[in-house]
Amino acid sequence: MYDYLRNAARALRNTLRGRVLDSSSGDDGIAPPDDSDSATRWRLVLAVAIPYWLYVTVARMVMFGLLFVNNPGLIIASPWTRALQHLLLFPLLIVCYRAALAIGWPAKRRVRAVLGHVGLGLLIAVVARPVLLLLVSTSTHDWTLLNELTHSQFGVPFSIDLWISTGSDFFLSYVFGLGLIAGVHLFRELKHQKLRSAHLESAWIRARLQALRMQLNPHFLFNTLNAAVAVVHQRPAAAEQMLVRLADLLRRTLRDGESDQVTLEREIEFVLNYLEIQRLRFADRLSFDVSIDPEVERAFVPTLLLQPLAENAVIHGMTNDSDSVRVRLSAHREGPALVIDIENNVGSVASGTRGYGIGLSNTRERLTAMYGDRQSVEFFAPQDGMVRARVRIPYVLLAA
Repeated sequence: MYDYLRNAARALRNTLRGRVLDSSSGDDGIAPPDDSDSATRWRLVLAVAIPYWLYVTVARMVMFGLLFVNNPGLIIASPWTRALQHLLLFPLLIVCYRAALAIGWPAKRRVRAVLGHVGLGLLIAVVARPVLLLLVSTSTHDWTLLNELTHSQFGVPFSIDLWISTGSDFFLSYVFGLGLIAGVHLFRELKHQKLRSAHLESAWIRARLQALRMQLNPHFLFNTLNAAVAVVHQRPAAAEQMLVRLADLLRRTLRDGESDQVTLEREIEFVLNYLEIQRLRFADRLSFDVSIDPEVERAFVPTLLLQPLAENAVIHGMTNDSDSVRVRLSAHREGPALVIDIENNVGSVASGTRGYGIGLSNTRERLTAMYGDRQSVEFFAPQDGMVRARVRIPYVLLAA
């Protein structure tokens, strides 16, 4: 028992310290995208840049192909030459995109980051036209075409216009591609953060449930032992039978291990054993009956869900030494919900709703952790004079 409590406390402590988010230790079970890794960043750049640059290349080939057909007299490169231009620019393009990822979009020194991104885009824009003219000169063996870089045959202003139009075209193409890479990068980060947040919430709930379950086990054990001690002198035979049944209950608890859920059928068996112990304690003053719809016997319920409710019904019913208590347990399905009622014929709604103690408050907290708003625990007095505790949880059937 001490080991269980120690492990639960350790799980809670680790969760509160955020160790489940330590990606270096891998405790959260989710591999981070790790965009700081060089190989990962190269893969991201290539995955986006290859299809994007292929699209840009084909689009420009089509556009300049139509222009070349309609204006054959213009000094213009063929579509295939432009395709080769884009192919030669591609290694420089991915290097620039990789450098852009390294620069990033920091919260501080934004001006420096913006200047870095603009500089990389201008590098592509400046290199594009010389590469094209070099390819045309090589294919035509007319090296005088390189003079178009500074002194066009149509005049210097025309040469400046070519620089501006070509540069702006490639600069915008670079910026659009960088936007795509940034978008994919941001999407991957947001998706991973969402997964980690969900896993953190799941880990926290699991640690919480483990701690609550470990808290409930010794509470149940101590209460039952105290009940046996109370009768050991007056009725030693009854105390002996109580301890034997308690051993059976503990054996069942160990057999179920650390499972958070069991079938309702197994949980009913556990509660009946507990009520038998209480009947041995209170002799003829306690009676009980169970009415379970066969449809819900294989439905899942949290481990030790019913025992605190049964204990509450018995303890509040035995307020006077002369009281006789009848406990009635029933369960049925209502649409998507499993409804479990535990009733006793003595007591009041007020006594059933205040002073929960460890057992009932623990049950409420466990149900909230497991089901959120899809569960409820209510106490009320129906017209038949019984005080009823009603638990409503999602109906989940054990697969055959």
